Amino acid sequence: MVKYDAQVAVIGLGANGGQALYQLAKRGISAIGLEQYWAPNERSGHAGEHRVLHPLPFSPEGSPDHDILKDIMPAWKQFQKETNSNIVLEHGVLLFGHEGDEEFEVIAQNARNRDGHDRNVLSADTLRKEYPLFRTPDDGLGVFDEQGGAVRSEMAVYSAVHGAQKLGAEVHTDTKVHGWAIEQDRVRVFTRDREFVVEKLVVSPGAYVAELLPHLPIRARRLVMGWFTPKPDYVDAYSDPKQLPAFHGSIPHRRGEMIYGAGSLDKPYVKIGADFNWGLADEINQTDFHVVPEDLDGIRMMARERFVGLDDAPLRSIKLMDGWTVDFEALVGNYGPSGRVVLATGFSGYGFTVAPVMGQIVADLVEKEETSYNIEHLNPNRFTEPNNSLAEWWGVTGGWNRSWSKL
Repeated sequence: MVKYDAQVAVIGLGANGGQALYQLAKRGISAIGLEQYWAPNERSGHAGEHRVLHPLPFSPEGSPDHDILKDIMPAWKQFQKETNSNIVLEHGVLLFGHEGDEEFEVIAQNARNRDGHDRNVLSADTLRKEYPLFRTPDDGLGVFDEQGGAVRSEMAVYSAVHGAQKLGAEVHTDTKVHGWAIEQDRVRVFTRDREFVVEKLVVSPGAYVAELLPHLPIRARRLVMGWFTPKPDYVDAYSDPKQLPAFHGSIPHRRGEMIYGAGSLDKPYVKIGADFNWGLADEINQTDFHVVPEDLDGIRMMARERFVGLDDAPLRSIKLMDGWTVDFEALVGNYGPSGRVVLATGFSGYGFTVAPVMGQIVADLVEKEETSYNIEHLNPNRFTEPNNSLAEWWGVTGGWNRSWSKL
């Protein structure tokens, strides 16, 4: 008879791995959490003070992610209540785009459908009037997602992992997983110090999945964030979340395609992150996490050109790694024929938004091998068709190309 160390092991205790461990422990399922660094840590995609929560979908009405997104704020609030943590910031999210952007028009239509009218769909003139700290171009458009906000990211990971421990989960940090073996009646998980024997395995290591499953169409992507100081006359305005809600938007025809952030918890500073073609890092452990001035050039440009009264000299900065797929959709579901491995990885920048719901989905898959949510679009096996080779997906473009989202 097999002697199991637990029913399930979870590899990676970041945004989604931590939530999976918590939800498993909440259901009374014996679980072991394995994290190669510590939880939270400053190298994973969850670092950097907070993350934007935007429940308003970016996809057309009827898309499968709508059911997931409508549940995220209730799930975050329930988690906050259960763990007695103070992590959810409910000040709304300002989403901004520009005329002619078909994707942004989808967001605006979703706001109309949900809110029943146009009150949260904002013209350029309205944006300038209601949110004067943001520089709005003449073709600018906005949507205020009143149900959104932000979450204190490191504290959310801490609350999930320690909440799971209180419910009986076993946690091993500073424990690197080197691999696993799937047998008929068990999964053997190998770390630098010992072997764990479990019935099932959850793999949720963020960008570091590139080490464990290098054949997956996921690569580590460098993310840089900077904290900026308001000029003296603007300190009070930048300290007011009504004037500076969390924000997320696209920049037309510019070097940076996307910008996001929020007011710092250490007021009155502003955290700005942006998506630039910083490249993909195939060898994640060879990445230098030291921020050099060139890493901040694009974000400093955003501080100058997209905000009023903000000094462009960064007060502090951070470089992280995040795991992205070529179609911007995560890999969530049963992986391989054994039925013993569940993937939850490759969230491509939206992992924190959906984390508590994803924790429930993973727990469903472990406990019942199914979930009530439609996650077919997240099927981890969708890239394994004969005509979809890695060469075709990743090509030889030499860098990140957003047009791949259209494939």
